[in-house]
Amino acid sequence: MPEIPVVFTFDKRIILGAAVAIKSLIDSANPDTVYRIYVYHPDIDNKTIIEFQKMLENSRHRINFEFVDKKRFKDAPISKGSWREVVYYRLLIPELLENYDKVIYSDVDVLFKKDLSEVYSTDIENFEWGGIKAEVNNENTISHRYFTENKNEFIFWSGFMLINSKKMREENKIETFFETIKNFKERLKFFDLDTINLSTDKIKPLDLKYCILESIYAFDDFTKAKEYKYLKNVYSNNEITNAKNDPAIIHYAGELGKPWRRKNPPDEYKNYINKIPKKLRKYTFRDLRKRLMSKI
Repeated sequence: MPEIPVVFTFDKRIILGAAVAIKSLIDSANPDTVYRIYVYHPDIDNKTIIEFQKMLENSRHRINFEFVDKKRFKDAPISKGSWREVVYYRLLIPELLENYDKVIYSDVDVLFKKDLSEVYSTDIENFEWGGIKAEVNNENTISHRYFTENKNEFIFWSGFMLINSKKMREENKIETFFETIKNFKERLKFFDLDTINLSTDKIKPLDLKYCILESIYAFDDFTKAKEYKYLKNVYSNNEITNAKNDPAIIHYAGELGKPWRRKNPPDEYKNYINKIPKKLRKYTFRDLRKRLMSKI
């Protein structure tokens, strides 16, 4: 099978989480799947890059790191916490990977459970990208910001994307993204997510199993999860149950916090922390502070 390009964007503050994500990606690959992993970053040092390369050196997969100057998004809104300029880097993928017509993007606060060749083979010829529906797009949104300018039926998560890079290049979508950032600057709440939902209207829905939230996955009764309040308006209980019981990707987003910042991470995540090279188990001061304050 041809190689599958998978893109991650992260900075030096989330090395441990990224290492777990990448290790689980290659461990869950089918025997004939070959991943070509690209990392776009603003500040990762060469010693760390070498450790990632060592982690993959005895596999059939390859990883490339490329610097992207965060000044590219100097006029974009950012937060004081986790959401810095790097969250916008996914918007540049069609430009950064000109040799691919179709590319997978994933956040790094995830654990891969299944091979991605099936989703990569999804036909998105007539779509700008494929994503997972998060919430009905109307004035009654619960978790996301509603924009009257967004005419799509649903709001889609941007944490996992199957990008039609060829179509986006043909439609000059990167220019559109920057125009959206400029025009909606003060109104953007979920920076990259808002930008891409406002800028695109041809989105292919993908199976929920490619972004099953940890609370849905971990709760015995997922109807008690906070996110169920809006997911129930998008998916049937059977659809949620199927994704929960057979997830392709677990996404650690929500009130529980990032697993590497907990006193007791979930067992399967903790197992991966122990699998990655010691030099990639990098806890920042913020990680340690949150871990100290963690109640779980």
